[in-house]
Amino acid sequence: MNIIYPPLVEQSFQFYQKNSNEDFSKTALYRSMVANKLITENGHPTAEAIERGLVRDFYEEEDLLFEEFLAIYPIFTVYETELFQKIDGFWEIPVSLKNELMIRLDHGKFSYDEQVQVEAFLSER
Repeated sequence: MNIIYPPLVEQSFQFYQKNSNEDFSKTALYRSMVANKLITENGHPTAEAIERGLVRDFYEEEDLLFEEFLAIYPIFTVYETELFQKIDGFWEIPVSLKNELMIRLDHGKFSYDEQVQVEAFLSER
């Protein structure tokens, strides 16, 4: 049986695989995250985890100022402002930049934090 885990569990699992010598399972990680109130049973971050800075919330409200958008996705501070355009209330990038980001993701060119930001941004687009 192929179990699909919530994105926060998958991201945590990837992080621990890269940065830890311990051997553990996604099931154990999921249970631990729920028990420690980092996520709900449905995989959503708890308010406490967000407040403590243990989990990052990439929720974008409509009509954010560009500075507010960059606060959510600081990875984009290195790109020219002219690349970004607000479409239907949300900041968007050209398809060519999306393709570049996906290639860099595939080749592991981002730090863990950058990878999480790019994946979160692209998952909504």
